[in-house]
Amino acid sequence: MLMLAGLFCGQLSAQNVSTQIDQEVITIEGTRQAENGLIDAPVKVEVLNGDYFEGQQYQDLSQGVQDIPGVSVANTARNAGSASALIQGFGENSVLVMIDGVPVSQNSSFGFDLSQISTSDIEKVEVIKGGASALYGSQAMGGVINILTKRPEKKTRLELDLSSGQLTAQNEGQARNLQLMSSTSFGKWGTKLTFSQREQDAFDLDSQSIAQEGVDFKKRHGTFYIDRKISQMRAFANYIYLDGETTSLTSRPYSSSAFGAAQNITDTTTHNVKLGLEGKAGIGTLRALLNYERTDDDLTLNDNPQTAFRETFKETRFEARRLDLIYKDMELAGQKLTAGILIKEDEVNQETTTQAVEQIIVNTTDIDQKKIRSYEAYVQDTFFVNNFEFAPGVRYQYDDNFGSFAAPKVNISHYGDWKDLSFKSWVTVGTGFRAPSVKERFFTLDHTSVANYVVVGNDQLLPEESVSFQVGEEIKWGRTSLHANFFLNQVSNLIDTVERETGTSSRLFTYDNFDEVISRGVEVGIKTQLLERVAARVNYTYSETINQETNLLLANRPLHTGLVNIDYDVNDQWRLKALSRFVGAKYVDNDNIDVSPAFTTLDLRAQYRLTPKILLYSSLNNILNEVRDPAPDSVVPIVDDRPIRGREVFFGLKMEVL
Repeated sequence: MLMLAGLFCGQLSAQNVSTQIDQEVITIEGTRQAENGLIDAPVKVEVLNGDYFEGQQYQDLSQGVQDIPGVSVANTARNAGSASALIQGFGENSVLVMIDGVPVSQNSSFGFDLSQISTSDIEKVEVIKGGASALYGSQAMGGVINILTKRPEKKTRLELDLSSGQLTAQNEGQARNLQLMSSTSFGKWGTKLTFSQREQDAFDLDSQSIAQEGVDFKKRHGTFYIDRKISQMRAFANYIYLDGETTSLTSRPYSSSAFGAAQNITDTTTHNVKLGLEGKAGIGTLRALLNYERTDDDLTLNDNPQTAFRETFKETRFEARRLDLIYKDMELAGQKLTAGILIKEDEVNQETTTQAVEQIIVNTTDIDQKKIRSYEAYVQDTFFVNNFEFAPGVRYQYDDNFGSFAAPKVNISHYGDWKDLSFKSWVTVGTGFRAPSVKERFFTLDHTSVANYVVVGNDQLLPEESVSFQVGEEIKWGRTSLHANFFLNQVSNLIDTVERETGTSSRLFTYDNFDEVISRGVEVGIKTQLLERVAARVNYTYSETINQETNLLLANRPLHTGLVNIDYDVNDQWRLKALSRFVGAKYVDNDNIDVSPAFTTLDLRAQYRLTPKILLYSSLNNILNEVRDPAPDSVVPIVDDRPIRGREVFFGLKMEVL
């Protein structure tokens, strides 16, 4: 086994092993103390930096994170245009999404929409899989995605990025993107302002049916950041604005054989304000944060576009308040300690307005000021013994509804060199605890306009508890690196959706606990420099999530995923890329009957550096034209998670104005 070879190697010349073919590809790192990044133990941290997103011509976060082994993206609502992360079989509610080290709440009723985060402000994205660290809360049972944003630069900088995509098979469905970033510093002050807007026009794969596959959406992402140096401290304020409006057209049955149009509109706006102070204090670094977040999620459901009123309108208001105090990098007798406390409160209100006729309006309060409070404290140590790095830790959390829980974890890494080989080995064992979310307990979501189904909350849910195990090895020689990671996660009371019998054509889903679930698999990858100007990367993941009571696979989790990427630097001006992604077949129901087919996509990309400040880029996406079957007008939904957008021509211009 590769790991055993690393355990008996010679002394390591450096305590941090980093594998990197060039500046933009995924890196795997050990202990990290990046500013506002993942303060973590010797566990595998995978990184995508801003150059990677630029090189792949990605416009939002969801397009990039699925390039990491073990991470996939699920369309959480078939036609709602939102995308959430899956890590090693754990869904959106068990994956913690952070911006500059601070968690962000689910920004819609469908979960946190990764596609709302534009790439214009991304310095790097760090991903830790599994419950590896005591430094993150219960939602990190599946893993952590931390988005590190750009910081103000001393030199005034203004960047503009314009791009557009057009499907080759039809005139509809044009996509347009605008990204702006401005940064400057004066004296002890630094400021940064970003804005992006991405749009897509609706399109239809079958003009004979009422339902349209491609939704019409407009998504905006803006930030304003300011900081000031005060002696050894830095005070900062950050405002994040997310806004998205998506309109989809589906069909609903008016009788056993007649269908009419149904419109679904999702309008979500998030305001996130963060105030912080960070700097050297005594023997460590102190970080204090106040964070307030509000999300307004408005859904127009199952609406008849021919009427002047909305048949069903659901308004949901999320509010999140939190205080973080973190004291890190405390050097004591060869130990490096990090400790912190967290106080947070989540509040939600939900109302539904229904109209059967224009004259009668019915208002219903679904959720009235439901609050969830939790108090958490944690400590984690890091120390070395010869070539081994140990990081034990524990996180204690108290929830108003479910009481207290202590989650111990330990990470062990070994670093070594032997001849021309460098090794890093890791073992992680950790426990996890996650209380049911507000959405899982209380929400009622009518998606009859999307696929003739309704989802209702379940206030009788039990908390999830887990034991996570990861073991892996990374070997580097010359300009080639190879890594493998084996994982096994056992979860009690896993919360997932189940279907209830209704006796009608409509489908009813709710949340329920699965007594025992196992998630297991392997991730392997290789990066190499084939020629002086040609680099290649190959990833493969096998992952299965099994309900041990029924011995069936959980729905919407592909068994196999893979990626092949080749970069060719023709010269200092031209750069060519080819990227192929494979997503295996998956069951779309927990009875393991209905299957969404496997598919393979292929993209070809080109960049041309016209001047040092002007970059032209273009791509031909989904060359194989892998696309889902057109949605029929039917009371029985057909779930097909292959791509909606077929072959597409994409052009863009990025320029540094100042």
